[in-house]
Amino acid sequence: MGSHSSSLAAIIRGHLIGAEGVTKFSPNRRFATIYSEGGTADAVFFLDSGLVKIHKRGDEGKEIIVQIIPPGELFGEQALGTEQTRLVSAEVLQEGVIYVIPRDVFLLFCDAHQEMWRYLSVMLIARKRELEKKIELLCLRDVEYRILYYLNELALAIGSKTETQEYSVPLSQGELASLIGATRETTSTTLNSLARRNLVRLGRRQLILSSLDSVRNAASERTSKAAKV
Repeated sequence: MGSHSSSLAAIIRGHLIGAEGVTKFSPNRRFATIYSEGGTADAVFFLDSGLVKIHKRGDEGKEIIVQIIPPGELFGEQALGTEQTRLVSAEVLQEGVIYVIPRDVFLLFCDAHQEMWRYLSVMLIARKRELEKKIELLCLRDVEYRILYYLNELALAIGSKTETQEYSVPLSQGELASLIGATRETTSTTLNSLARRNLVRLGRRQLILSSLDSVRNAASERTSKAAKV
């Protein structure tokens, strides 16, 4: 989490979550729905702990994960714009604590704490860059590179470091497939190939990286090979 995100989270935790109208939501099961595509966009959310996925589903039920929200982040920010309905859905990936902040309460707070607008603009620009990167990866990179890229990013954002200096990422293979825009079968095959190269170990709803440096080096090698083709 960057310094701006940390500052935003500190202000929200210190001043906003106790404001009148803000409610606490503690979903006790994985995949609990927070809001659905097509629902009314009348609140923003602050994730105090746990993990949330922002996703869309196609007509045939295929899911693509647009973003994974780590603790200390806002989401549902469409409510601050002109949209009246949600364009995406949000579900719990890991149980935690969420605060529901009505739109009017949030905007009044921002007006009273002008630094919030700067922190918000930085957050929105960062998310725009993330989406641009996602489009680049989907259009220009193969599945192996996309897996290596996201494993590194996820390890830093939501992973936990073990005593042996490994990183554990709390995602299933199917969730990773939805995040990188590949089929479950292709993702599984590629992960098994990476496992044979001792880059990753596959667990139940977790992916364990043996070394961030090894993953980054493998991604760089993949880029070099693609450039020579």
